[in-house]
This record gives sequence, structure tokens and C-alpha cells, in this order.
Amino acid sequence: PYVQGAKQASYLAGSVLTVGCISPDPAFSAMFTTFALSNIIGVQVVLGVTHALHSPLMAVTNAISGTTALGGIHLLAHSNSAGVTALAAAATTLSTVNIVGGFIVTKKMLDMFKRPTDPPEYYHLYGIPAAGTMAFYTAGTMSGHVPEIDSAAATLSGLLCIGGIAGLSSQSTARLGAASGQAGVALGVASTLGHLHPDLGTTAKIATLMGIGGLAGKYIGDRVEPTSLPQTVAAFHSLVGVAASAAAIGDFANAPSPADLDKVHLASVYLATVIGSV
Repeated sequence: PYVQGAKQASYLAGSVLTVGCISPDPAFSAMFTTFALSNIIGVQVVLGVTHALHSPLMAVTNAISGTTALGGIHLLAHSNSAGVTALAAAATTLSTVNIVGGFIVTKKMLDMFKRPTDPPEYYHLYGIPAAGTMAFYTAGTMSGHVPEIDSAAATLSGLLCIGGIAGLSSQSTARLGAASGQAGVALGVASTLGHLHPDLGTTAKIATLMGIGGLAGKYIGDRVEPTSLPQTVAAFHSLVGVAASAAAIGDFANAPSPADLDKVHLASVYLATVIGSV
């Protein structure tokens, strides 16, 4: 075991340092750091998930992946053509269908584990601290005196989403995890809008598209039968793929010239397009 462990540690260290040697700029190194840490966190939070919760875990993870809507929102705020606006609108709307529908499906899956003798639950009360946090952030970002609060809100959003996935590892914390994921996604959308500060017309457009997507997601989630829940999760996941590809293509088309995009940006566009299409 020692020899095998020493080899794996050496391979890991050598690989990471090699990436550092070939890194073209600080932006690539920063993205690589985020990518590496995300992989480690992802493995750790799902490692101990019980078999019974695999499907709810997939559902809540899929709902959180609907944060591809943030890419669509960014694109809507910076669009310079009708074609790019259409791609951004598609990404935002489809992602919101996935977010709302995904969390409804997660709740339905968790409800299948409830017994008539279980005590009453009050997880909706977690909406109180979530609303308080949102109000605190809104006041801070609108004041204009604390510019770094947007970054802090985005970090908190990420932590809540990670907590949401980790919560699905056991029955005792599963519903809390779902609530954490919902709060994380909501704060992610709010921090994106706070960072962009779009004009009134763009804000109305974003709200309309997300409203349409949310209503569609609720309609689908409310009507899906228990026997079709796993298939619905798979269908929602395909919407995220379309949204990711649409946002990436729109981002590329929105650039005045491909030469203006650095290699890291181009790599991100390529990966989002290919992985979303797969």
C-alpha cells in the first residue's frame, strides 16, 4: 500500500507541476486551480451517498447545474446582435426550466421515503435566513459602497450549492440539502445581476425569460408521475446541455473578432460547446 500510495502521490504532484510549466497565463492557472479543487470537492461530497439516494442526488445535482442560466444572463447583458440575444434567451429559459423542474422532482423523490408516522417537517422555515441573506446582499450591492460583496455572494452561493449536494448523502440531511441548493442557486442569480447591474429593459427581459422557464418547469414537475421521475431528470439534463452549448456559441459569436479571445476563453467556449452537445 505504501509503494502504491507513493506512486500515486508522485504522479499527482508531477502532473500538477507540469500544468504549471505549460500554463500560458495567470488566468489559465486560476481556472486550473478552480477545476482541480472542484473535482476533489465533488468526489468527497458524493463518496458516502447511500444507494437509496442516488436518484434524488442526481436530481438535485441536475437542478443546480441549471446555473448555466448565469451564462445566458451575462450574454443578454452584453449582446450586440439579434442572433446572440436569441441564443442567450434560449440558454436562460431552458436553464430555468431545469432549475425549477429539477427541485420539484427532487422533492417528489424525497417524498417517496416519507412515512405516515414521521414527525412534521418545517424545512420551509429555512426561507427566512435565505430571505434575510438576500436582503442583506441587495442592500449592500445597491449602495455601491461595498463592491466586493458581489464576489462574496457568489462564493456563498457556491458553498450553498456544494452543501446541497453533500446534504443528499443521508436521509437525515437530504431535505436540508435540497433547501441549501435552492438558496444557493437563487443567490447565484442575484449576485450575477448585482455584478452586471443591467439596465431596466435588460432586467425586465431576464425576468420575463426566467419567469417563462420557471412556469414551464413547474408545469412539468407537478405533472410527472413517480414512475417517470428518473426519465424526467435525464430529460431536464439534456436542457442544460443545450443551454451550455447555446451560451458558449453565443459568447463566441458576440466577440468582435475571434482574435480578441485569449486561449483560456477559447478553450472554455470549446469545452462548453462539446460537453453540452454530448
